[in-house]
Amino acid sequence: MTAALLTPLFMGMAPVFGKLAIRTGIDPYTLAALRTCLAALALWVVFALFFRQYTFIFPAGLMGTAAVGAVNGLGSLLYYNGLLLLDDASLAQMLNMTYVLFALLMTHAAGHRISALSVGRAALALLAVYLLAAAGPAGAVGHWAGVGLMLGAACLYALHVSLSQRVMFEMPAPTMTLYSMTFMGLTVLIARLIVGRFGGLPWGPLMPHGWWFIAGLAGVTALSRLTLFAGVRNLGGLQTVLLNMAEMGVTLLVAFLWLGETMTLWQWAGVLIMAISVLLANYEDDARRLWGRLCPPRPAPDVPVQAATTHSAEQRP
Repeated sequence: MTAALLTPLFMGMAPVFGKLAIRTGIDPYTLAALRTCLAALALWVVFALFFRQYTFIFPAGLMGTAAVGAVNGLGSLLYYNGLLLLDDASLAQMLNMTYVLFALLMTHAAGHRISALSVGRAALALLAVYLLAAAGPAGAVGHWAGVGLMLGAACLYALHVSLSQRVMFEMPAPTMTLYSMTFMGLTVLIARLIVGRFGGLPWGPLMPHGWWFIAGLAGVTALSRLTLFAGVRNLGGLQTVLLNMAEMGVTLLVAFLWLGETMTLWQWAGVLIMAISVLLANYEDDARRLWGRLCPPRPAPDVPVQAATTHSAEQRP
């Protein structure tokens, strides 16, 4: 329970440290590379000392975690570039919560039935995004470009979650976490090397104290992964939803106290609507069962035995 309570604290601090680091003059590509590689290195040290049994992986699992890490790495590049344009940790965190909407769309694309409650949650999330984004600076191209990058990051995060669920069918969550973070670090490092070669980007912030914020960002990233698999995997649906709510609350509170960020009345309405959409996730299973009773699937038409036998005989060489 202690690990589960610490998880939203660490995750909620990530946007704040990211904004503080960017303000010291570091570019998003370098920030993403340093943050992820340092976090992956810290995880390897901890696992080598205390959880060595989770460092073993089979080839198929290695390929699966590579896909998960690559998708998550590309999403982090969009996230920090969007944070640069928005310069608002609270808004960035709220827009990132729209991954639930993209996860819903991916579930529908996979052929799964979606309940009316899921559709309602998606509508609430869209309304919340509009209220959060429309209250930004009027006519600011960077603002809307940042919103678009954040939504792209949320989409890739939803894809990463979907892929992670498939990969974890065959391996423990700690192993998946370790190797996906490693491949995530390789992805952003390659992107940084490519962009840095043509853009001449420095490997650090322009202000020396920015290293403290980079270290803080890498620290909360690694610690959130450790506490996540240590405690959250044993919690139920309601507790997981409440942790998501706590993560949002931590970011809003710390951004207000440390960065002086404030929201307009319309944006607070968007926060409330987004919170309702997240809380309704606890009733998804009940809604699917009710929807299945009201709209049961149509039975397949019966095929006459004689016709089926004749058809099979005709197809036999």
